[in-house]
Amino acid sequence: MHTIRSPQKLLFRHRTYHKQFIDDEDFSTLHAENQLPLCPRRRYIGITAVKFPMRRDFRIVGSCNGILCLYDRDEYTISLWNPSIRRKLTLPDCPRRCFTGQKIGFGFDPITDDYKIVSISSPRQNGGIVESSFVYSMKTRTWCAITSPTPWFSEVASYAVFFNGALHWVVGAYSVEPRDVRHYILTFDLSTQVFGMIELPDPSRKASALTTIKGFLAAIFLTSTNIWIWARRDDSWFRVFKSESNKVQGGLTRVLHTTSNGGLLFKTFTGEVLFYNPKIGAPTRLVNLNDASQIYDVEMCVESLELLDISKVFEQ
Repeated sequence: MHTIRSPQKLLFRHRTYHKQFIDDEDFSTLHAENQLPLCPRRRYIGITAVKFPMRRDFRIVGSCNGILCLYDRDEYTISLWNPSIRRKLTLPDCPRRCFTGQKIGFGFDPITDDYKIVSISSPRQNGGIVESSFVYSMKTRTWCAITSPTPWFSEVASYAVFFNGALHWVVGAYSVEPRDVRHYILTFDLSTQVFGMIELPDPSRKASALTTIKGFLAAIFLTSTNIWIWARRDDSWFRVFKSESNKVQGGLTRVLHTTSNGGLLFKTFTGEVLFYNPKIGAPTRLVNLNDASQIYDVEMCVESLELLDISKVFEQ
């Protein structure tokens, strides 16, 4: 594939099942474009497997400059990990525990040259107390309380996307009618530490995920019949992709890569990686593993030396 951006690598999170489902193994592999597609005959030739530095029940909730932000759903802890150099940093506990990875965001503040992790809270009243949101600074190594976003929202419907110096979530809020939920994009500028709001193309319809495509913030909408991707330029939205739902089994959740001829590399909710060729008009599987292996997650990342100054190193 010839891309319109600088080369990056795909990190695949695998799980291999052994006999009688005993001692299942989790690991990851980094792949350049010329190593794709993967297939059972040549999937790991010349590729070194990398063990994840934590237990199985976690999610990748953010990626920036080669650093992955990992959320442990058992321990409710947040860690930063650079798979290129095997460096891991576990953050101190947030004063307000996050019980869902969707409320966590990770990105880079170019003004202060600082990586930041954000834990958002809906500003609902709970016994007369308004819960605070928190920001963690890598430079100060501390959590700082900030005012929670307003207006009040009832759900966080997507994982955060870091774009143009800010974090973005799809959230939903009840309007006047109890069953009428209005959805919009909640933003948090990492430099000013101010929340904002962006209207979706159709506030009555919930976007299933946010992504970036061709340098634009984009929203993915799924229905029983169709899949749409709408991108935002300035203050307006325009459609960049449409497909019948039955052509994308598992539902599109993120665009990983774009090609110069309009092709899209994306992942689904079931962990598959598909390549959409506009000339064919249908996606094809990029990865074809045997029955003993399954891909749990995939992330586009770059190899970097970030976190090299962190003293705590995960030893494989």
